[in-house]
Amino acid sequence: MYLINKLVEYDSENKTLVNHITGRTIQLQLPANLCFLYLVTHPGEIISQNQLMVVGWGERNDVTTPNTFYQAILTLRNALAEVGLPRETVKTISRRGLMLSETTEVEVFIPTSEQVIVHKDTAVVGGVTMQRPAWLIITTTALLLIGLINGALLYKNRLAMPFNNYIPLSTGTRIGACQLFYAPNEHMQDHYLRLLNNYPNLCAEKRYVFLTGYSKTERIAAFVCNNDARRDTAAFCTTHYFWAHEQ
Repeated sequence: MYLINKLVEYDSENKTLVNHITGRTIQLQLPANLCFLYLVTHPGEIISQNQLMVVGWGERNDVTTPNTFYQAILTLRNALAEVGLPRETVKTISRRGLMLSETTEVEVFIPTSEQVIVHKDTAVVGGVTMQRPAWLIITTTALLLIGLINGALLYKNRLAMPFNNYIPLSTGTRIGACQLFYAPNEHMQDHYLRLLNNYPNLCAEKRYVFLTGYSKTERIAAFVCNNDARRDTAAFCTTHYFWAHEQ
């Protein structure tokens, strides 16, 4: 695990960023997590886009589009901002690649817990025998259990997954065999339906398609995933952009 700027705990194995003051927790998608881990473990180095695509997408990097890469980095920067870190923690070096910002402080730490054996009013901590009142042992144990339960509940409730607020899109007809969702704050459903009719391949069997429109630029982004990215952190998604006025 890593402690970033003495504020955010980054657990690369569980793909989480946690602000240890507010408890705000963000779950990273697999490619974004792998790219961020590589940058964290290579401080001061400029990593090229091609190298990061190999890191984040593995054998699938040759079919990963630049738009998919840029979207993953944008999502990563949004996640960093949500837990209290600067968006420029991941810094772009023009025409060369990305790097971890020089002002970012990263510490490696391993959570540890000493063995505690309770017997009547005696506790053995790290091999040292200590006498403690029975009421103190009981109270401490009860508080630890309450803390663990509350922590688990808070973690579950605060875990933020991409597209978790998207709602099903009603097409009125069966356009394809995929499952369609759109951002609830968007009002471009007609454009979505025309887009799906014009590009039926977006809605292939067993795909999950998440649609969002950009009112100011009149663009539509379609995130096409092989699994439900609202629940599956290992879901692989590709991003496609379209002009709304062309639909």
